[in-house]
Amino acid sequence: MIDLNEFAFFAAVVQHGGFTAAARATGVDKGRLSRHVAALEDRLGVRLLQRSTRSVTLTQPGMSFYEGCLLVLDGAQVASDSVLEFKKEPTGMIRVGCPVILAQNYLAPLLPRYMAAHPKVEVTVEATDRVLHPLEERFDVIFAAAHPADSSSLVARELGRIRRILVAQPSVLAAWGAPSGPADLADLPIIARPTDLQNDFARWSLEKEGVSEDDRAHRIQFRPRLVSGDLHIQREAARQGVGMALLPESLVADDLSQGRLARVLPNWFTPEYSVFLIYPTPRGILPSVRSFIDFVLANFAVGG
Repeated sequence: MIDLNEFAFFAAVVQHGGFTAAARATGVDKGRLSRHVAALEDRLGVRLLQRSTRSVTLTQPGMSFYEGCLLVLDGAQVASDSVLEFKKEPTGMIRVGCPVILAQNYLAPLLPRYMAAHPKVEVTVEATDRVLHPLEERFDVIFAAAHPADSSSLVARELGRIRRILVAQPSVLAAWGAPSGPADLADLPIIARPTDLQNDFARWSLEKEGVSEDDRAHRIQFRPRLVSGDLHIQREAARQGVGMALLPESLVADDLSQGRLARVLPNWFTPEYSVFLIYPTPRGILPSVRSFIDFVLANFAVGG
């Protein structure tokens, strides 16, 4: 087993012409230098230095070893400098895990801006709705709608809160007649997610603003006309008058402002849920990952 300390101490003794001078130059105790050089000679099985009361000189094997020793130390310095350079400027690969909807609607507009600002960084995004395990699967960061169970080895930063609102195409809504309360929704064509389904029916839990907690919650059950886990499909179907959808407020903000969609029961919405950025504890975190985290925290906007 190579001990670079022995190499460095041996080289210092040669370069400074003795143990005393090397001790002064390096700040390492003379006795410690002597023990390391002696251990090196014992391990190699040859004498590297001829010692006298006034000086030390290289033996023939010592001269050969010293030349090789310098190459090793120079290589170690180059390797160390390369890591420092790597840490100085964000570079290398970042692995990101993200639910599909967040990837499509929030990360996709943001990612090109980050990569333009950091041209030496490469990013791999796994967009999936399965539960991700950042440590076991070696993700640098993940986006999630739940706080991690193992909070001791992970950092979770809340990016914002999302709520879903009821929307429909205005002309179709006029033809249906505007519902006066959640109980009226069951008679209308509705677009649902697979996770809303229980047996043949879908269920929504809605809350109302500005009322007491006892009167706030309302649950409805209905048979959906369209079921899709893709919010883009849901939004386009709502635009085309297929039915009413319960969609993230920020996803339909432009449609509402442009009149392509209208709010249904504007005081009702789903309970809010948080979106988190999750990553391993930051000790020793690479500059590329740190730069991505900082960029996301500064620019990732969710909510209405």
